[in-house]
Amino acid sequence: MSILLRGATVLTMDPALGDLPAGDVRIEDGRIAAVGAGLERMPGDELIDAHGMLLLPGLIDTHTHMWQGPLKGLGAAQWGMADYHRTIFSLRERLTAEDMHDAAFATGVEMLDNGITTVLDFCHNVMSPAHAARSLDAHRRTGQRVLFCYGMLGSFETLAADHAWRLAQVRGLAREMAGAGDDARVRLGMALGSLEYAGMALFEAEVATGRELGLPMSFHQNVAGQLHEIEAAGLLGPDLLPVHCNPALDAELALLARHGCGISFTPESEVGDGRSTRVIARAHHAGVTPSLGVDVPSRVALDLFSQMRITFWLMRNEEADAERSAGRWPLARFPGVPFIQPRHLLEYVTVNAARAVGLGDALGRIAPGCIADLVLLRAGAYSPSLGDPAAHVVLQATVGDVDTVIVGGQVHKRAGRLTEVDRADAVAATRRMRERLFH
Repeated sequence: MSILLRGATVLTMDPALGDLPAGDVRIEDGRIAAVGAGLERMPGDELIDAHGMLLLPGLIDTHTHMWQGPLKGLGAAQWGMADYHRTIFSLRERLTAEDMHDAAFATGVEMLDNGITTVLDFCHNVMSPAHAARSLDAHRRTGQRVLFCYGMLGSFETLAADHAWRLAQVRGLAREMAGAGDDARVRLGMALGSLEYAGMALFEAEVATGRELGLPMSFHQNVAGQLHEIEAAGLLGPDLLPVHCNPALDAELALLARHGCGISFTPESEVGDGRSTRVIARAHHAGVTPSLGVDVPSRVALDLFSQMRITFWLMRNEEADAERSAGRWPLARFPGVPFIQPRHLLEYVTVNAARAVGLGDALGRIAPGCIADLVLLRAGAYSPSLGDPAAHVVLQATVGDVDTVIVGGQVHKRAGRLTEVDRADAVAATRRMRERLFH
């Protein structure tokens, strides 16, 4: 199947190609075959008229607990981690395998509808082998690209006792899913047990298994000093994606940079838990590639546009605060000040995020040979913004502007309507889970 997208403002996110003010993109066999102006329409090409729209790589979320999607609103206005553990995290062991299926399906459909073509599902609610199996069944239905990070953190009371069967299921799933390649819609990874709960011995065994199987791995990093501990154990590497990292010292960020690691930052979640948000700017300056995630849809919208915008203004506020603290007021521009620009935020959810999910060479850019995961945005009812189109995406666009979503060369949303799944089915899945859980 081939598609020709005609006449869009193309944000390729590829430094060799840049932005194209009136560009065309041809898709063949799930990959981008050509990018340029005035591409010839070939026999069999499906034509998508993209004039007046912005074309960008599909958005990539690098940290969301998708089982929480149907719980939206339950975590509203929480204050700190104690609230979260009491109202949300404590529900984990009440969810059945069917609840996990319905939650993953409903959340994936909504994310895809909102332009999030790829997600790292940090599934830290695998309470039985069926929980993982049914979650994977749901992911295969949505059409979204998913890195399913199998959660090693089960019940606190039986964490050590359950470790063997969890590792065994990871090995079995790795055998089943082997050989699918970069184009696979659903890939396997590991959500490592939090070091503060699992301890170093279990954490080390998980990393060893992940590396033996060649799986990307991610872990929560909420406690000071853990990155030093992991480095001392000889475990840091580019296949590890730490999340949050709020207490990381500059020396620890330097370790991450040295090992080629990124971090996943979840801005609304960090603010909601009362944590410092300064790490993302420090990480960027240190050479650690940041990416973004929604994290907890029980209280945060499944919306990467808002996460980009919030992060941009948090980082700008920190820069302004540093200027004020130094007596540099009113603000004035100097070389390198301000540092953060809107385009950086778009990089966080495209090229950086592609690297974080292990697809840095194949995803996150609009360039020949890349996987054709794309989003077309309407420029807005009241005309597009002037200037940098990346600034429009970060500072003006909303999920309501998502016109067309393409995953692996297949159209999943066109003219604002989902084509392969039904929103009503996602709504029904949410309702079923809520009825089982609360009635």
